[in-house]
Amino acid sequence: MAERIRLNKVSLREQKQQLGLYQRFLPALEARKQMFLLQLGEVRRQAQAKAGQLEAALGVAVRFSGLLRQMEPLMKEQTRIERTETSIVNFAGLRVPHLDRLVFEDRPYGLFETPYAFEAARDSLRAIIVLKTELAFLRRQEELLFEGLRKTSQRINLYEQRLMPDCREAIRRINVYLQDQRAVSVGVAKAAKRLSAVSL
Repeated sequence: MAERIRLNKVSLREQKQQLGLYQRFLPALEARKQMFLLQLGEVRRQAQAKAGQLEAALGVAVRFSGLLRQMEPLMKEQTRIERTETSIVNFAGLRVPHLDRLVFEDRPYGLFETPYAFEAARDSLRAIIVLKTELAFLRRQEELLFEGLRKTSQRINLYEQRLMPDCREAIRRINVYLQDQRAVSVGVAKAAKRLSAVSL
């Protein structure tokens, strides 16, 4: 053991209380770990689905590549993000960012100055931007959840492999010492009784 334990009843009580505390916290930590695992799996599934949607959206945007090059300055204006609305979700004590929506600037443009497929191309680009942003948020959520899972697993391992066994060993050592002390005191008492009987 790293620290020297006192071999007395007070120390025994403290060690028992500490062990009880660890045993109370351990199920909560294990439940938290399970929640992280489930949520991590869900986020990874969502990220995979978004990646597939992004790939499909990029395939659609290829059809507009000529138009996009031709109208690049106007497209940049039409795909400029005005604001990103986000929120924080508290998941098992972990604060995780969540994308609520992207709001694009609504800039006017000449209907007769743009090609027929302009709006479809703009909407396709906006969809790609939204999907990329959603995917970035999902990747960030995945990182945070994985880090939370890692720290929770480390804490569980610390409790199971170090702190609880150390407490049990300390309790065993104190009990052995106290039993030895009781045996010695009983022996001393018997010897004293014999001596007092002999002296009478």
